[in-house]
Amino acid sequence: MVGGTFDPIHLGHLHLIKEISNRYEKVLVIPSGNPWLRENPPVATAEQRFQMADLAITSMGLSEKVEVLPLEVRRAGNSYALDTVKELQVIYPNTNFTLVLGSDAAKNLDKWHRSKDLLAAVKVLVVKRPGSTASDYDEISIKALDISSTMVRQSISKRENVSSLLPAKVVTFIREFGLYGSR
Repeated sequence: MVGGTFDPIHLGHLHLIKEISNRYEKVLVIPSGNPWLRENPPVATAEQRFQMADLAITSMGLSEKVEVLPLEVRRAGNSYALDTVKELQVIYPNTNFTLVLGSDAAKNLDKWHRSKDLLAAVKVLVVKRPGSTASDYDEISIKALDISSTMVRQSISKRENVSSLLPAKVVTFIREFGLYGSR
């Protein structure tokens, strides 16, 4: 399972998801609802972030092995990974889950809500970023695209062309809803 704010989902995220999907039978992409550890709240609503992620996965032809789930975006209150894992265990009984995280998120895993219980329920796979220190978890290196959601939002607000950063359907969605200063 790959979680994230996805504000917005971009080609860097999608490259990572595609690489992960080559290693697992199924990948569950779970946009966060209310990410309580984030310094600043997401710009797009949780539902908009879910819709963009779903559009992106479908438009990239990944939906055969990748499913976008609205579990967190439709849950009231803070988003806790452990609650999501418990929901997934009901939906997919007898399944072993692997939580895929970036190096930066893995550094703060001990600050997550009931992190010990979470670590007992899932395996953790860290996507190692260049220059990051080793984590205590299994790691893989994927040649990541140098794109961040912050960069994408800034480019959109400056009216720059973002077609090399986002799937076309996500660009259309952003313009349709006037997200990130696109109007």
